[in-house]
Amino acid sequence: MQVVLSLRVGGLERVVLDLVRNASEEFRFIVCCLEEPGAWGDEAPHVVGLGKKSGVDWRLFWKIARLARAEKVDVIHTHNSAAHLYGAIGGKLAGVKVLHTEHGKNLGQEARAFRLNRWAGHFTDLTVAVSEKIGREARDQESVPADRLAVVANGICVDRFNSPRLTAGRRIGTVGRLVPEKNYPLLLRAVAAIPSAELVFIGDGPLRGALECEAGPRVQFLGQRADIAELLAGFDVFVLSSSTEGMSIALLEAMAAACPIVVTAVGGNTELIQHEVTGLVVPPDDATALRTAIERLLTDRVLANRLGTAAREVTRQRYSVAAMTQRYEELWRRLAA
Repeated sequence: MQVVLSLRVGGLERVVLDLVRNASEEFRFIVCCLEEPGAWGDEAPHVVGLGKKSGVDWRLFWKIARLARAEKVDVIHTHNSAAHLYGAIGGKLAGVKVLHTEHGKNLGQEARAFRLNRWAGHFTDLTVAVSEKIGREARDQESVPADRLAVVANGICVDRFNSPRLTAGRRIGTVGRLVPEKNYPLLLRAVAAIPSAELVFIGDGPLRGALECEAGPRVQFLGQRADIAELLAGFDVFVLSSSTEGMSIALLEAMAAACPIVVTAVGGNTELIQHEVTGLVVPPDDATALRTAIERLLTDRVLANRLGTAAREVTRQRYSVAAMTQRYEELWRRLAA
């Protein structure tokens, strides 16, 4: 049983769907959404929405336990802190093993997430972090023992991002939910100071209206798109201006598309991007440094192409869906046994 808040459009949700779709035939899945299935609810074969109420919904612990028994679940696999709380207690009630994956924490809610994970950890058999940084947080902030902690990097369908590059000259792009964690106002300020540069946002979210009001005439908001691979092929520079990150699926996709990349030095960004080898890394919340790095790649196309090619090769070698799924299958088997 995969337990998530919902299957809305996002990186965590893409990981869950890729696991369900790519696992070997010995596994069968039910995806349990605490809230409603969401926009991607039809993309998995067996999805259940529990209709979570605001606050702590005590009914859900028993709902998950009953569902786990009815479906003869061997392992409950939770994703991020809210799902961890309900899935771990539901698993305890049902007598089912629990694996938790921590993908990252929302900005300003880190302390609450640490508390939830610490409490749910009493009923959790194994914790997975998607980056080394999150693994250190699990040890230091959530008291997860080293022998019950693993790091499994996210993976993507690398071959989907092999479209020929069609650079336009000064097109800067980013992909992600329009939420505070991405610090898109920083990106707007940085690009506004670059002459003739065009900025493209792919994705949607609660901050779209505010960002559109702040944006100038050279900024486009494309919303949710199904042709992300083709759009990435047209970016001269891909930028991730985040204040916090786990291991960004959008960044992995940009790497696979051989985009020249600039990222802030937060979370898993520095594990994926090696400065001046696979991209450029700048301090977080520094508009001047971000602008300078973007301009460097727009001006030095030899450097930009070298970094993009190197990023693509790293992704093919280390961050495929097949490698991620194989590692999780090993953990599921270990717990089920």
